[in-house]
Amino acid sequence: MKRVIAVLFILVLALLVAGQDAIAQTPQSPPLPLLRIPRISQGAKITQVVGLSEVTIYYHRPGVKGREIWGGLLPYDSVWRAGANEPTLFTFSDEVTIDGKKLPAGTYRFVVFPGRTQWTVVFNSEIKNWGTMYDAQYDVMKFTVKPEAIPHEEWMAFSFTDLTPSSAKVELAWEKMKIGFKIEFNTAGKMQASVGTWQILNSAARYALTEKVFSAEAMGWAERSIAMDKNPVNLGTKAELLAAAGKLKEAIAAAEEAMAVGKAKDAKFETSRQGQGLSRLIGEWKKKM
Repeated sequence: MKRVIAVLFILVLALLVAGQDAIAQTPQSPPLPLLRIPRISQGAKITQVVGLSEVTIYYHRPGVKGREIWGGLLPYDSVWRAGANEPTLFTFSDEVTIDGKKLPAGTYRFVVFPGRTQWTVVFNSEIKNWGTMYDAQYDVMKFTVKPEAIPHEEWMAFSFTDLTPSSAKVELAWEKMKIGFKIEFNTAGKMQASVGTWQILNSAARYALTEKVFSAEAMGWAERSIAMDKNPVNLGTKAELLAAAGKLKEAIAAAEEAMAVGKAKDAKFETSRQGQGLSRLIGEWKKKM
């Protein structure tokens, strides 16, 4: 009897092991793919080059959807992430001046406190936590702006307006309200700090001449270019800068020097396009004296 029981035990054990092997060898169903659906407040990114610097805003765009926004969905004088979902982030490639204060290059959380007659705008250095996780101890810049009434804007949006070679206006618009503030970069200083050939310095001076900006720095760039390689191109730039400053006598002298240098290098310079241009400018300036 005991022998029979032992045999039966061995048979049951063998069946169990065989069953485990069969289960182990059965191919498993592939995992279900992760379902992705669009977010209600979709992400957006806007980048603007200002002179030689760059600013990027990353945010999510909530919709009005018939709701009362100011003083309703967003209570007055309470913090708002200026968007939805993750924090709204500003990234500046260079030091920027806002509301007369300097903010180092880097990435910042952007929040606002909407009010009835003015908003408080905040740049905050904590950028890793969720959008609503605002901690005032990390504030690095704070200022106030006045909101303006606008036509209906269903989806919240940032934009850049009033561009110059060194500044722009950042605007945030949603529902029937918008705010704006000016950002400024030291474009002239960045140009001044650049080290390069006489061509680069001359190009910087000509840019300033054409755009009517950085007049004080432009002459320095032209002089540095001339010091590296005196030629009709940078002497002509110097002449035009002097004329733009109303110094016609000095402008004529610089243009005539450019003509002389050009002729010394090329006997046909006077009939070249550049030579003819200088001759025309000299004639115009002499008539004004």
